[in-house]
Amino acid sequence: MTQITLNIPDEELTFFMKLIEKFNYETVINDFAVSEEMKNLLDHRRSTSKKEDFIPWTEAKKQLVFKSKK
Repeated sequence: MTQITLNIPDEELTFFMKLIEKFNYETVINDFAVSEEMKNLLDHRRSTSKKEDFIPWTEAKKQLVFKSKK
C-alpha cells in the first residue's frame, strides 16, 4: 500500500476536498482503539436512534468539516 501525506493551505482546503470527491477514495484508520466507555456510549446511541434519522455514509462524508492543525 502507498501512503501519501499532503500539507494543504487552509485557503485551498475547500478546493482540494471538492477535487478528491471526484475520485473513488477510501478512508483508512489504522491503530484506532476504542475504550469500553466509548463502546458503551456508541451501543447506547445505536439502540436509541431512529432508523429514519440514519443517512448513508456517502452522504455523511459530504457533511464532514475538516479543521486544519495549527
